[in-house]
Amino acid sequence: MNVKNWTAIGLALACAATTAWAAPPSRTVNQMGPLKVGRPCPSFAGLTLESQTLSLSKLLAPDKGTPVAAAVISFFATHCKACKAQLPVIERVVASSKDVRGVLIDFGEDPDVVAPFVEAQKLTLPVIPDKFTKIAARLGVDGTLPRSLVVDGHGYVSAIFEHEGDDFEKALRAAIEAARNAE
Repeated sequence: MNVKNWTAIGLALACAATTAWAAPPSRTVNQMGPLKVGRPCPSFAGLTLESQTLSLSKLLAPDKGTPVAAAVISFFATHCKACKAQLPVIERVVASSKDVRGVLIDFGEDPDVVAPFVEAQKLTLPVIPDKFTKIAARLGVDGTLPRSLVVDGHGYVSAIFEHEGDDFEKALRAAIEAARNAE
């Protein structure tokens, strides 16, 4: 065999290895800063892109008599590629359940940057631009993004996602189901 053949074999093996590699699975933690699974979620409030005040208590308030079983709170940034991949997943999961709510919180960017991104991505969940990262700090988000959490209908933290992998939709649905079953 000549160098050309060995090079072709090497490239083929490298491509096969790259194709076979998968992102690590989604991972949850029991605590992140002040957040701890099984404990009340710290309250927060912010102004959405539509100039509406949205708070944790408002997010969990019954809608037309229907109690909220869970809320998904997800932090993102417009420059975060992983966030861009997971935002449609969150939208889809929340939209598929009448008793689940969601809010997307932008980490550290001006609303003038966030609004065009939200429009381009066709996001429908409420978005709070957290320009000065006050909500993020309150919830223990340090800028490692994306970061999502699930809060049960009583306001207790049910799941904290440290990593959102290729299986995030399945993991998020399971976390919401666990929140639904919380007493």
